[in-house]
Amino acid sequence: MKASFTILHMNHNYLRASGRPLKRHFLRAKLVSILITLLTVASLGVMAQNNFLPYSQFGFGELDNGYYNRTSGMAESGIAYRSNRFLINNNPASYSALTNQYFTMELSLRGTFIDYAGQPVTSAGNESGDITFRRLVMGIKAAKWWGTSIGLVPYSTQNYKFNVPYYVQGSNQAVANQYTTGHGSVNKAYWAHSFEFWHHLSLGVEAGYIFGDLNQKTILQNTTTGASDASTQNDIYLENLRMTYGIQLYGHVGKKLDYTLGGVYSQKTALLASPNQNVGTGTDSLTATGGGGLYNAEGSDYYMYLPNTYGGGFSVTYKHKYTWTGDYKYSDWNGVQRQNTYPGQDYNIISSERGSLGFEVSKKKNFYNNLVELSYFQTGIYYGKDYLQISGQQLHDMGVTVGFGVNSLKTPLAYNVILNYGIKGTTQNDLIRENYINLTFVINYGSVWFTKGRKFD
Repeated sequence: MKASFTILHMNHNYLRASGRPLKRHFLRAKLVSILITLLTVASLGVMAQNNFLPYSQFGFGELDNGYYNRTSGMAESGIAYRSNRFLINNNPASYSALTNQYFTMELSLRGTFIDYAGQPVTSAGNESGDITFRRLVMGIKAAKWWGTSIGLVPYSTQNYKFNVPYYVQGSNQAVANQYTTGHGSVNKAYWAHSFEFWHHLSLGVEAGYIFGDLNQKTILQNTTTGASDASTQNDIYLENLRMTYGIQLYGHVGKKLDYTLGGVYSQKTALLASPNQNVGTGTDSLTATGGGGLYNAEGSDYYMYLPNTYGGGFSVTYKHKYTWTGDYKYSDWNGVQRQNTYPGQDYNIISSERGSLGFEVSKKKNFYNNLVELSYFQTGIYYGKDYLQISGQQLHDMGVTVGFGVNSLKTPLAYNVILNYGIKGTTQNDLIRENYINLTFVINYGSVWFTKGRKFD
């Protein structure tokens, strides 16, 4: 029987003068370090979503395709994008573009509203919304040929609730209501390095530590009283290192046209999965951990595989003002399908792909023979096929983005706001379509460090 879903409720910003003494740089570094620590603790506590994501009960949950950075207004088209101020974590080869001795950090916040449509959706629970931290990163140009960045970003999210009748095998009469809820998140903490060669080639490598847990709890409830009779909770903790490699080849044609070609490759990764099961009864089933219950045991460790992922992109800039970008990414889930044991049932894992195009207009002004970016406008479109196939339907995701950014001339801060409207899924075969709106806010802090009092023009 089919389960019934019920929704329950600088590129191109140039630096100005900086002549602060060395002591002030160390004091600033100390204050930034304290701020980073506080923001990291806060981000770990709120990175998981509260929106209901009906398809997140399958596989690794709902994979996050967002980078929440300067390229988000261009539909995340940034494999070939380079910036001397902003951290472009779409490609680890991009960090060599940072200005020498330049330190920068970025914090991203996203608000999401989702409207659900489809036969399984109830009129009382067809909407949800939340606000979450999505990204905390920092980077520095450590040498003329070397840029590096560390950060914490989301990888996937799990959050769902639904009810189905529970039948005794061989009987057509429901003896209980089966209430299932799932929550969890998988995140990535990374350290990336970018190395420049001959001023036209940049190679990058990222070591990303994937970690997090997926949790599902099933409660059998009395159909008459609604009381909980029994519960089973299954938890899976995931962890391992995932390597990503990047390349960017860049140059110019004449004095007006700049170009970049980029590529990324993420290596097939075996995530160590450590399962735990807890069975409770009565009031035990109402607690988050089963209350000790009747049975609690750790299962044998096994592996869940992430696939080889390939991506390519281009970026063309005209007169340092107009930029066109395009990306394509492909993940070979078919290649790891037989090696995996995924949570959930009645679905397939298949290879996924995503294409996007973006456009940017940058407003700049000359100050003392230096070109300084004041603001920029972006827009983009995207279309993707998800790694989940349910009831014979591969989930599709499509949408448009609009972004606007302002770089302060009086402070070391820059701000970016991105609006994204998209559609995911379908109402065919009793599935659910999600119409979503994302509003992302990115704040950037940047400063030249370790100048020893020297002036920068």
